[in-house]
Amino acid sequence: MKVIIGAFAHESNDFCPNLTTKDMFEFYEGEDIFPQLPVSDIFRDADIEIIPSIFAVAQSYGPVEEETFRYYENKILDVARATPDVDGIWMFCHGAMNVENIGSGEYQLAVDLREVVGDSCVISFGMDLHGNIEEDFSDYVNIFRCYHTAPHTDQVDTYRRTAKALVHYLEQGYKTKCEMRKIPMIFPGEMAATTVDPFKGIIARMKEIENSDPKVMCASTFIGFAWTDAPRTSSTVVVVPSAPEYLQYCSALADDLADDIFLKRREFDFEMLALPPEETVKTSLFELTPPVCVTDMGDNPTAGTTGGSNVLLRNYLKYSDINKKILIVGILDQDAFAKSLDHEVGDTFQLSIGMDIDEVTKPIEVTATYRGHHNIYGYNIETSPPIKRCEGVTVSIGNIDVVITDKAYAFTQEINFKSCKLDPRDYDVFVTKFGYIFPELKKMGNSFIMSNTPGESYQMIKSFDYKKIKRPIYPLDDI
Repeated sequence: MKVIIGAFAHESNDFCPNLTTKDMFEFYEGEDIFPQLPVSDIFRDADIEIIPSIFAVAQSYGPVEEETFRYYENKILDVARATPDVDGIWMFCHGAMNVENIGSGEYQLAVDLREVVGDSCVISFGMDLHGNIEEDFSDYVNIFRCYHTAPHTDQVDTYRRTAKALVHYLEQGYKTKCEMRKIPMIFPGEMAATTVDPFKGIIARMKEIENSDPKVMCASTFIGFAWTDAPRTSSTVVVVPSAPEYLQYCSALADDLADDIFLKRREFDFEMLALPPEETVKTSLFELTPPVCVTDMGDNPTAGTTGGSNVLLRNYLKYSDINKKILIVGILDQDAFAKSLDHEVGDTFQLSIGMDIDEVTKPIEVTATYRGHHNIYGYNIETSPPIKRCEGVTVSIGNIDVVITDKAYAFTQEINFKSCKLDPRDYDVFVTKFGYIFPELKKMGNSFIMSNTPGESYQMIKSFDYKKIKRPIYPLDDI
């Protein structure tokens, strides 16, 4: 038997003003994709020949340019066309890719793959729980399951479970589909962490089903991605049967799960202290045990923002003369980055920080001291090697150290800070552009605030001008 494997993933924020282009994707093809996708041993152990396609994954940003989508999709389709006897396809696809003039990238890929490989090929997707799934997606993809964690810590487990499910289907000769139910609710990810109820309990039930019910291969709840404005934007339950004869059983189970989750819709909230910017600053400086980790939720590059907000910097500058050390990492401003590079370490100079594209990037004039330039490294999953993600310069503004980057990037891993020769534990407060508190951030801080800042990933989603989302939907509508 033969299986094609690969990855094509992006999370698209429709409220970001720019498109995601080809050069923004991390790209590998052929055997170079294997270190990024830890599933090869599963297929080899089953004596299945692996046909590699591509690994194309970009950080969240605006919708994907149509030309870019077609470029990468055609590479996958070309591999499928060159393998007419393929038995199965395993892919990692995020679930919230929105493509210019097309719509759902995952859906289009699934439809186009099915046209090439026919109905006899079994297709399995590992996905992110922030995916927005088309209503007839299961007509094209036999098996799909999303992460069970947010913050995401089980990517590898999801990849491997969906790969094992594909092997099971191939060995048994199954061609069945899964059961899915759309749920009319949507939340920003930070209000749907799996570390607290109700989502913690929902996921616990999914895990119990997977581990103890022999009729079920996979069970998932996609909470959706709130900043994609599309008819498919909503939460979704998916139940994958372990055999075709259990399809009706899984149908009833999917109904029950969807009803139960919808009943809990009013219970979703932030996992920990969430404050507006001014309260964030005062509380972090004067009320909590340091180091205090603050996340800039409204300008979270992993949710597709521009990464240039200086709202929290502006507020912390009001306290730039107190005896507190503050670190703010990852403000994108290419002009400020370039100007800083013109100086020697130790130079003090006037610097404007802010790209001036909207209110949250309104420039701030400061007196800065240059501390150094660094390549910033990070990894996709813990089993893959870190690579250069962007470049950063560190400047000091009184008691505040700021890392200015040449690309939008969220510091969530300890290696991101080490790349800049910084240790958040040396500061009273450290601020990063993210949403919920990622596990590695929790290891570096003693106290935590999720700052409800303005921006393209602002948590108060009722304030966005949705035009395409299917209504009614909670909490945009009181249903």
